[in-house]
Amino acid sequence: MKRILFINLPNKEQITRRYMCSYVSPESLFPPLELISLAAIARDKHGLEVKLIDAIAENRSQSEVIAEAKEFKPDIMVSILGLECIEEDCLEMAALKDAMPSTKTLVFGHYATQFSLEVIQKSKTDYLILGEPDFIFSDLLKAIYKDGNLNEVTGIVLKTAEGKWVKQGDDKRIPNPNELPQPAYDILPIDKYYEPALPRPYSLIQTARGCPYPCSFCVKSYGGKLTIQSPERVVDEIQTLVTNYNIRSLRIIDDTFTVNKRRVIEICKEMIKRQFNIEWCCLSRTDNLTDEMLGWMKKAGCSRIYFGLESGSQRILDLYEKRIQVEEAIESLLLCRKHGIETTGFFMSGFPEETEEDFDKTIQFAIDAKLTFASVNPLTPYPGTSLFDRLKSDLNFSLFPYQNEFKDPQIQINFTKRKKRFYKAFYMRPTYVIGNVSPILKNFSEIFSHAVGLVKYVFFNGEFVISGLKGPEDK
Repeated sequence: MKRILFINLPNKEQITRRYMCSYVSPESLFPPLELISLAAIARDKHGLEVKLIDAIAENRSQSEVIAEAKEFKPDIMVSILGLECIEEDCLEMAALKDAMPSTKTLVFGHYATQFSLEVIQKSKTDYLILGEPDFIFSDLLKAIYKDGNLNEVTGIVLKTAEGKWVKQGDDKRIPNPNELPQPAYDILPIDKYYEPALPRPYSLIQTARGCPYPCSFCVKSYGGKLTIQSPERVVDEIQTLVTNYNIRSLRIIDDTFTVNKRRVIEICKEMIKRQFNIEWCCLSRTDNLTDEMLGWMKKAGCSRIYFGLESGSQRILDLYEKRIQVEEAIESLLLCRKHGIETTGFFMSGFPEETEEDFDKTIQFAIDAKLTFASVNPLTPYPGTSLFDRLKSDLNFSLFPYQNEFKDPQIQINFTKRKKRFYKAFYMRPTYVIGNVSPILKNFSEIFSHAVGLVKYVFFNGEFVISGLKGPEDK
C-alpha cells in the first residue's frame, strides 16, 4: 500500500490556514478542509493509504511531527501554506525534507501560487500545485504511481532532472465540484474543532468555490468564477457529518453562501425534511438576502450569518468596489434580526484615503444595523488583489522575511485609536445589552470573559480579541 501523509504544519500560535487566508485564532479552530479534500482524492480515486497530522489541533511540535511522519513512512507529504505564516511554513517543510530526504513533498496555497518559484525553493519542496488543487493533485498522483509521465501534468512546479525549477502550465478551475468525493472527515480528530458559541462536535463544509463579486481587497477561494455543488450533494455531505460524527453545529465556509437564493432554499428544505437538529452559520453579503430565504434558513437551523461589511462610509465602500449601498445593507441586517438570526459584521480600517468622518460613519452604521457582534481589523492589501496593485507603492512588502504593512506609521497609529473608539461606542452602550439579551444569556460564560477583556482594553490598554470574529478578509 502506497502512503500519503497530510500535515497541518506546527506553529507556536494556534493558526487557521485556508487557501484564501490564514490567521491566529486562539479561541476557535477550523479543521483543515483543503487537506482532507485532497486526502479523499488520494484514497477514493487512487486507492492510497492516507493519514493526517493536524499539528495545530493536536498541539504537536516539529520534532513530534517528524517522529510520527517517520513512523508512518509516507511516499509523499502534503501541506497547505498560509499567508502571514508563509515563512514559518516554508521552514517547517524544509525541516521535514531534511529529516526525510527520500520522501517527496508537495505544497499549495495562495502565496504558493503567487510566488511559486520563491516558495518551492525556500521550502525545499519537490512539487507545488498552482491554484485549485484537487484535479491537478489527482493528475500528479496518476503520473507518480502509474504512467510516470510528469511532463504531461499541468498546473504544477517541479524540479527537472537537470536541477532546474520548471512551471508546467497554469492553474485551472474545476468546473463541476459535484465530481469531487466528500472530504475524508474520518481522518480528523473531530472532537478538537470549535467555534465560539456553537455546540460541539463541530465541523465545516464547503458547498461552492469562487466568488463573483469584484471586491478589490479580497483573496478568493480559487477565483471569481462561482462553481457550486447541487443541493442534494450538499445535504448528503451534511448527513454524513450528522450520522457518522454526531455533529451539533456547522459552518458553511463558502465565500458567499447566499449567491444563489433558489439553491439555498432547496438546501434548507431538504435539511428540514431530514430533521437535522444542528445549528449552522454561513457568510453572506447584504445585497443577496430576501425575506423568504431568511425564513427558510432559520427553519433549517441557521443561527448566525457573518457579513464582510468593511465600512459604513459609502465613499470607502466604493473605493473597495463592494457594490453595496449603506442604507440597503442596514435594511438587510435588520431583516436578519426580524428572523431571529444573529448578525456578525467584519469592518476594516486603514485605507490611506479614509478620514475620521468616514470611520465615524462606520461606527454609526454598526449601531444602526443592530449587529449582534462586530469586529474591526486593519486593512491588509494582499498580492493577487487589485487593491495590492493599487497601493503597492505605499507598502513595505517582502515574502522572506515576511512583511506586509503600510510605509506610513500614522496609518497603524490611527487604526489603534479607531479600534478602541469603535469597541467603546458599539459595545459599551446600554441599548446594546438590552437589545441582545438572548444571545448574551445563551453564551453567558464566553460573553462575560469578553466583557472583562473589553473593559481592560478600553480603560487600561490591555489586549482584546473578539474570539472567532475574523472574516476571510481579516487574515
